Amino acid sequence: MIHHLKKPFEKITGPFVALLIKHNVTATYLTFIAFFGTIVAALFIAFEQMKIGSWLFLIFSLFDALDGSLARRNNTEKPIGAFIDSVMDRFSDSAIMFSIILYGFNVSNKTILILGLLALIASLITSYIKAKAEIFIEFGPIGLLQRPERILIIFLMLFFNQYLIAGLWILVIGGYITVGQRLYAAYRDIN
Repeated sequence: MIHHLKKPFEKITGPFVALLIKHNVTATYLTFIAFFGTIVAALFIAFEQMKIGSWLFLIFSLFDALDGSLARRNNTEKPIGAFIDSVMDRFSDSAIMFSIILYGFNVSNKTILILGLLALIASLITSYIKAKAEIFIEFGPIGLLQRPERILIIFLMLFFNQYLIAGLWILVIGGYITVGQRLYAAYRDIN
């Protein structure tokens, strides 16, 4: 859904990307800025500073969204860059979900703990299916909840933390629907 906004996003952020290129910022720098920023956001979330953590998470997720755009525009796209970005995205996703799970532990809320774990698993499996399928076939953006949608849901449920459990339910249900959609697409196309 949100991936359809990729072209308008790149157009809007074009001047900022040009500025980054002018100052010799590479896509890999952005990947690591996004990762370390997400770790800081996760720390705020773990210590129950949800509003600050949610904004930091969103801001640094936007940095992560710029790395591919910068690499394409600077004509520096390389398989190693895509590989590093993908690995760091999994670490970032895990750090945020871990902070939510830790928050659930700290406030003794088993529902947050269980839903957080289930959402984390769905997120990792969703990415794993794509990575494995791409060994055999071209595997585009498939599924209800891809990474941009998950980022938006996580931001909203943390910012409006009275809806944290509702957001986790959306991540779990949507996540496993996405897993099913990707499994089906991979099975259909690899066969």
